Amino acid sequence: MSQVAIDIAAVVEKAQPAAEDVVALRAAVTRDAGARKRANDYVAGLPSDDASGGADKKLAVRKGLALWVVGRERDATLWLRHSATKIAKEFLARSLLATGRPGEAASLLADEAHAPGAAAVLAEALARTGDAEGCAKATRNVTDAATKSYLAGRVLDLEGERAAARAAYMKALEIEDDHAPSLFRLAYGEALYGDEEEALDLYRRCIDTGCPPVNAYLNLGNLYEDRGEFSRARECYKAVLDADPRNSRARMFHRDVSASLNMFYDEDMERRADRRSQVMRLPVTDFELSVRSRNCLAKMGVRTLGDLIQRSEPELLSYKNFGETSLQEIKDILAQKGLRLGMGREEFSHDDEARSILEGIGGEGAGDTSAIDKPLSDLELSVRSRHCMGVLGLKTIGDLVARSEPELMTIKNFGQTSLNEVKQKLAELGLSLANG
Repeated sequence: MSQVAIDIAAVVEKAQPAAEDVVALRAAVTRDAGARKRANDYVAGLPSDDASGGADKKLAVRKGLALWVVGRERDATLWLRHSATKIAKEFLARSLLATGRPGEAASLLADEAHAPGAAAVLAEALARTGDAEGCAKATRNVTDAATKSYLAGRVLDLEGERAAARAAYMKALEIEDDHAPSLFRLAYGEALYGDEEEALDLYRRCIDTGCPPVNAYLNLGNLYEDRGEFSRARECYKAVLDADPRNSRARMFHRDVSASLNMFYDEDMERRADRRSQVMRLPVTDFELSVRSRNCLAKMGVRTLGDLIQRSEPELLSYKNFGETSLQEIKDILAQKGLRLGMGREEFSHDDEARSILEGIGGEGAGDTSAIDKPLSDLELSVRSRHCMGVLGLKTIGDLVARSEPELMTIKNFGQTSLNEVKQKLAELGLSLANG
């Protein structure tokens, strides 16, 4: 790309900047260090007080677009809000999406669905709010073939048609091999359903595109952390902080991974813990149980060995149709794995007692009971933890506190770090996970 083509002033200072030129400029700035420096210098040369955008609408658009180009969407929203032009509304909506406010973005573009570019942003915003029907309707006005196929995939994802959604994303990549949103959704899906290697490859491809979403860096960093590749994880979080130093999630992840780089741990202990976690995740259906025992456990919600060791003998025997023969059958299976009934509760009872003393929990009425109906998103959990909550189908804080530590620990990719994060977030509200 030529010097002229990546001249930020030549793009954003036009009387009517073209959206496709602004997007192309961001791609060039992302890939070219020299262009990035010139763009940042241009931004630094403009007034810094966003209030001045209220008096000078042209300045508001120019500064807002320039901030979006260099990846500072949070600041871009403060400037673009001063203008009601179509270009300002579209990139304000893009910035709102990037900073986690899809509902505001959808409302902003509700009257702009006839314009192809705005329609694509609107459709994405509606998809993120879970509105499959609205997303499909907005997609009809999208003209770009790759984006249209991608958005069709978003609708299918929302409808639970994962295989069809994946095919739509793949079709988008056949049309445009560096289509960042499609790469991101494919990577997200692979990570969620356990193909870590494929997810890593797709996230890497995604951040190599011109306009990768911020979450691609954060999610890739999380995957690197899971693999113990802390230096690579830190590079991902730093890339986000370089563009947006106020990104709280990137700051938290960067701090934690930096601590991990300096932390000594016992590798043998880590391997033993990992093997134990794998055993706890084994489904009870993998063992040769009688039909009666299998049915009783299913009705009790016991799905894994981790669930089973939370139960006591009297508890199992109190269940209808569950007798001494079934009990002995289960005890024999657990013994083969060096486990026994009730041990899960014993292991965590001391931690629960200590937590009650230290945090003052245990009296009636303790904790913010009004918080239990709030969505889980209010906890601002890490991507890895949110993935695991999604696997369990948890939507509210109340759903979460109804689960126990052993239950959460049986989920793939949910380790001690994630558990500590969840416990800390709940403790801030005076809440805790269920006991067994």
